[in-house]
Order: sequence, then C-alpha cells, then structure tokens
Amino acid sequence: MENPKATISEGVKQKDHDTLWNLPNDILDQILSLLPTKEAVATSVLSRKWRYVWTSCLVLDFDSEKNMKPLTHCSRYQDQDFEDKQYQCQFVNWVDGVVERHIGPNLEKFRVCFPLNLSFGLFIDKWVKFAVKKRVEVLFLDFSAESHRSTYLGNGLCDVLTQAYGYGEYRALKHLCLKSVGVTTRDIEFVLSNCPCLEVLEVSDCPNLTSLTVSSPFGLNLKLLSIEAWQGGLENVWISEAKLVSFSYSGYPTELELSNVPQLVEVSISERDGLVTDDHRALLFTQLSGCLSQLHTLRIDLNGMVDREVYSVPALPNIRHLELEVLVEDSLVLEQINCFMKACSYMQKLVIRMQFKYSEEFMYPEVNLKEPADANTCSHHHLEVVEIVSFRGRKGAVKIVMFLTKAIVSLKKVVINSVRQLFRGELVDDSDEDVEEEEARRQALHELKRKMPAAISFRCL
Repeated sequence: MENPKATISEGVKQKDHDTLWNLPNDILDQILSLLPTKEAVATSVLSRKWRYVWTSCLVLDFDSEKNMKPLTHCSRYQDQDFEDKQYQCQFVNWVDGVVERHIGPNLEKFRVCFPLNLSFGLFIDKWVKFAVKKRVEVLFLDFSAESHRSTYLGNGLCDVLTQAYGYGEYRALKHLCLKSVGVTTRDIEFVLSNCPCLEVLEVSDCPNLTSLTVSSPFGLNLKLLSIEAWQGGLENVWISEAKLVSFSYSGYPTELELSNVPQLVEVSISERDGLVTDDHRALLFTQLSGCLSQLHTLRIDLNGMVDREVYSVPALPNIRHLELEVLVEDSLVLEQINCFMKACSYMQKLVIRMQFKYSEEFMYPEVNLKEPADANTCSHHHLEVVEIVSFRGRKGAVKIVMFLTKAIVSLKKVVINSVRQLFRGELVDDSDEDVEEEEARRQALHELKRKMPAAISFRCL
C-alpha cells in the first residue's frame, strides 16, 4: 500500500520544483548568478528542463579556491612547477568548457582568478574576447602568484580589445581589475579612451606599466582608481580634470600629481622603500596639495618614518575618517599620530593599523614610546570611534590605545580587531600562532578592558 505521507511529500517537492521552473528566465538567470560557477553548472543534472538554464548565467566566476575542490591545495601563492602545470591545464580546460557552452547574450561579471603562466596567453585572449562579445560590465583577471610573475595576454590587452570590437561592445565595461597581468601604458590608455562607461579601474603588480594618465577627455566617468606597484616600473601617475571620487596608491615611491579633481574625497597612500626620506614625505603632501582640503577620508602609511623627526601635517579640515598604518616599535609613533590628530580637528573616526617588527629567529624588544608634550592641546570634540586593527599583545600596542583614550575627550567606542594583516592588506593565517603570543594578546586585552573608562564602550572582534 502506498504511503500517503510519502505521496504528499513528493507532491510538495514537485510543486516547489514546478514553481521554481515557472519563474521568468531572467529571474532564473539572476538566481544562478548568485551561485559559484561550478554549482550553477551542476544544476544541469536536476532535470531535462534544467540542462541548459545555466548557459545563460549572468556571472561567471572562475576561482579555483571557490569552485574546484581538487585544486584548492594548489594555492595561488604556491609555485611548484610540476603541480602548477597539471592544475593549470585542468583549470584552463574547465574555463574553456564553460565558455564554449555559454549561450546567453550578456554577462554582468567575468572573473578568472588563478596563477596561470605565459603559455596560456592565447587562451586568456579567447576568454577576454568572449567576455567582450557578451558586453561584460565587470572584467576581473587575477593571475597573481607567490613568484609575482605577470601573465601576458597572447596579443596584448589593447590588441585583444581591438580585435574584439567586431564581436561586441566593450563600451559596456564599467569595472576592470587586472592583477599580475602584463599590460602596458598603451593598453591602459586604450581602455580609458575606448570605454566611456568605465567607473572602476584596479591595476595591481603590472611591471610593464611605466606611467598612468587620467585626463580629459579620456576616463571622464572614472570614479575609483586603485594602483598597486610593488614590482617597480611605475614612474609617474598624472590625474587631472577627472571625476575621480576615490584614489588609492600602494607601492614604491612614484611621482604623483593630482589637479582639478573637485569630486575626489577619498585618498589612500602606502609607499614603502628603504629610500623613503623626510623630504619625500613632505613632497607627498605637496603632490596632494590640490585636493587635501576637500578630502573626507584619508588613509596613509607612516611606516616609512621610523624613528625619524616628526614632520608637520597641513590642516585637513574636512577629514571625517582617518586611517594610519604605524609601526608599534617606532619610538615616535605617538607623536606621529598626535600630529595627524591635530591636523584633522573635525575627524569622527580614527583607525590605527598596527605593524610589528618580527622575524623567525627572534622578537624585537619593546621600545619606550615618547609621548607628545602637546597631546591635550586639541580635544577632538567630534571624534567618537577608534578602531585598532592587527592588535598584538605588546606593551607598545597597549600604550597606543591608552594614549588615545586619554587624549580624546569625546571618545565613545573603542574597537579592537586582532586579525593580522600583511602591509599589502592580505590576511595572515593565525592557525599556527605561538601559544605564548596568543596568551600575551589575551592578557593585553584584559588589561585594556580593566583600564578603559566606564563611559567608553570596549569591543573585541
């Protein structure tokens, strides 16, 4: 005899299945676009009706660490030649298979994230042409690896886009991200000249890029420009008569000029090199002089000023959000922080990103941090939130937090984030963290909580 409960259950499942299937195609495309690409493709086995639904998916995201479990141990930060070649071929075959079967007319996003080498340049050409043909809006190519080698498109980005012009409108492109891609200055100039809808441009570790210019009439709609140049080669960045809202530069010191950018409100600068001098730091403010007074958000790396004379900071009256990356073992770190605090008298939030001297052999000794004599000359009546990122259990870290709680009379909240970061923003795996280090951090947090004034909310993440 048939089980009535089982029959009802099957009926409900069938009803739910039919309800989902009866949704408009554009809704189904949106639903599948929320899934990792591998899972979206896997829906083809649900039924005959579902066999080809994924082929119109609006988002194709090829990231081995998200989509291909057999590849997860081949991290983009490893360089084992034999294994790399094997898994690179497997990854390329996977991407190629999906690309060849995709029949949808449009793509919202096309992302490839895997450390491919030079031998796959022609495949990458094919993928870029495919994405352009689909009038892609977001194109993301990340070939970064531990070796910091760059992957070159077989014919160069400029030539690939030129060839693809007959296939579709690359003018639909709104967001372009290139990481460890061997693009040149000519390639970026071509993109800025021929992609009028481009709003976001991110370029990271592209050593053949020697200069970058954003100026009228090209790149008129560009709102966000982010540059990472840790491999050297970038000699200058020129930005003028642009609608840029946010600009970020991290890498070796370079010649920088910003002029006539009235909408620019957010700037992030992180320059690291043994040759960074006091004169260069002063020059940085000169280079930014055309926009300093209008900035609302400023992120700046102070690590290049270790144990040097404190330099003056011009008035920053409109800054509401300030982020400083500091070396805790710098004896002048409190004076540097105080100098910026005085310049940003209307600041509402202060973020301190902590870095520490460390080597495999030994921990650097604690240093005596010099407190500024004029710490109380500016009370900061608008500053209510302080966040500490990458907090460790060191005396210097505790002293910085306590200095801020005493110097800021309007402080209402202190947030401690202990997640460690490398200076390039990458997270550090804490799974092998020394037990002694973890205990030191726990005790330091306990000490801070005990000393924190009752009127200040104290939160640990």
